[in-house]
Amino acid sequence: MDLPKAKRLRGHQLELEKRKGKPLTKGAQAEKSGLVTKLLSLWAHGQLSATLCQQLAHLAVLDGAHHEELIQMASAGNWGEASGNCHRDFMSTHCKSNALTKAYEVDVQVRDPKTSKVGVETASLYLPHLLFADLATSYSEQFEKIFKCSELAAFWKNVEAVKDERLQGHPICLDKRQGLAKRHVVNAERTVPLFIHADGVEFQTRDTIMCWNWGGLLSQFSSLQSHMLICAFPKSCTMESTWTPIMKYIKWSLESLQDGFHPCVGPDNEPLPKGSMFEKLAGTPLTPQGFRGVVWSIQRDHEMYSLVLGLPHWNSKFPCWECDCQQPLTKGVPCPEGKSFKLLKEEEQAFECLSHAEALTKGMEQHPLFQIEGLSTKMVRHDGLHVLFAKGVCSHLCGSILHFLCYLDGKGKQSIRPSDRLALIFSQVQDQYKKQKRPTRLTNLKLSMVCDVKSPHKEYPKLDCKAAECKHFMPALLPVIKAMLDSTDEVHQHMVHALSSMVDLIQLFDDAGMFLDKRTYGQARKLARQFFSSYSWLNEWAEEADRYLFHITMKFHTCGHMVKSSCDINPRCCWNFRSEDFVGRMSTLGSSVVHGVKSTRLCSKINDKYQVLLHLQLDRLGFDNAHWEPSMEIP
Repeated sequence: MDLPKAKRLRGHQLELEKRKGKPLTKGAQAEKSGLVTKLLSLWAHGQLSATLCQQLAHLAVLDGAHHEELIQMASAGNWGEASGNCHRDFMSTHCKSNALTKAYEVDVQVRDPKTSKVGVETASLYLPHLLFADLATSYSEQFEKIFKCSELAAFWKNVEAVKDERLQGHPICLDKRQGLAKRHVVNAERTVPLFIHADGVEFQTRDTIMCWNWGGLLSQFSSLQSHMLICAFPKSCTMESTWTPIMKYIKWSLESLQDGFHPCVGPDNEPLPKGSMFEKLAGTPLTPQGFRGVVWSIQRDHEMYSLVLGLPHWNSKFPCWECDCQQPLTKGVPCPEGKSFKLLKEEEQAFECLSHAEALTKGMEQHPLFQIEGLSTKMVRHDGLHVLFAKGVCSHLCGSILHFLCYLDGKGKQSIRPSDRLALIFSQVQDQYKKQKRPTRLTNLKLSMVCDVKSPHKEYPKLDCKAAECKHFMPALLPVIKAMLDSTDEVHQHMVHALSSMVDLIQLFDDAGMFLDKRTYGQARKLARQFFSSYSWLNEWAEEADRYLFHITMKFHTCGHMVKSSCDINPRCCWNFRSEDFVGRMSTLGSSVVHGVKSTRLCSKINDKYQVLLHLQLDRLGFDNAHWEPSMEIP
């Protein structure tokens, strides 16, 4: 009897099988204990103390576990008798191979939140060029994977193919022998595209930390593997001048990273301190292979861009840094025809967009990042997480549609309770979740998530939920409203058409690679035009009907720019889902070290803890349940 052929594994099943370890022979031990790795992960993330980890390891040994690493962890602090030494023993045993340079300390002005007195404290930061060099020399295998070194040449070839204007006059295109800068990247296979990200995150009830981080733009790993901390400083003790010296050193480090060599002078062009590591390394290549890194994307939301980078605020007269659009009304005076940011149809717009060459001379010099040669506001990318999903375009669209359906009888008394109508809608959405196998789902949907229940017609509605929940809610909602709405009613037609166009646009970006071909880009522009046309019609209808629905905010305008700039790179590659997760982890670190520490000294404590976390992440396979293979899809 012939046996059936073995089933061939494909896709994610094949990847899972590859990750499985080989079976151990009888009496053999794995090189590193899985339990120890998990306990170290909890300790490094600030979720468990070293003392508690030692106690758990000790109990495992008493229960019969005999792995050498586990016994070593259990014996820390003289088997728990001197529990205060557990942290020291963990550092000497599990972090003895740490080859990362310590954080550099800078004097900054701070305001003590308890006394309101102004003083000077030291802030520590991980200079990107030093960490880049450490990864290349001491963690070379992980360096190759983090920065996707094998794909660098192909990336820059695609950048040149789409004729990205940001290459114009950029230092990475400078031929030093001829002294010419053409739109061709020199040494492309050794030039790493980077992103830089900043965000504030709450780490205790009354305080937040401002967290700057960076990483490789090509990385597909989880947040911890793809992001690296620069500095995290509490806002409660921050003054206007606090970040000035910190940003000066960040700029200095990024310039060295772009050059590919350790700096020969200090950040103020002063001689390097005698005997310092900077003087010893001056003028030498950052990596033995000659790699360099260039900031190709600045990522966050409009609030950070305006408050931190000094770009126009959405409430200012000229709210956009990419074009000359204006507020519809400024002190009662209407803007020129075709200049209002609320105009969504392209045929009605008369905006003049800023080129990269113009942006370089525009005058955003007040922030140090824009003083780096070749870096302009064109590197500032619109984040789909905030522009589309988190109180953005899709949030307003879904909120208005749900509000319309719940209050189908207009502003007066409803024949059916709005909450009952919403419950019916959500029950059908849940069926679509299962049918479409959506990975992220809303667990409940209440009327308070759409509008103020007591005054439902007082303000514009929007769906209040997390970004990933909003993203996956829309495809599930689409077939529901198609079945509920009247296909002959013009208002209903435009609602279905607007939602359908946006769902297709997001799916297009999800399915496309890092660079869109001409056909895909043309399709993206077409879907965007269809959405804006329908939404603009709905906005005009709502105003005529005196309904607070389908509001147009500045995010609709930036959504238009996001779609237009997709000719350079897929916007999905610059969305901040992983960045938000990373700063959340830094918040946990801050919470774990805050006890008994002054706010003005917290920055150094967080960086010390982060170095342990980063080293273990790089050194131990399976740490934090991560593998050095491409990670999950962006939500």
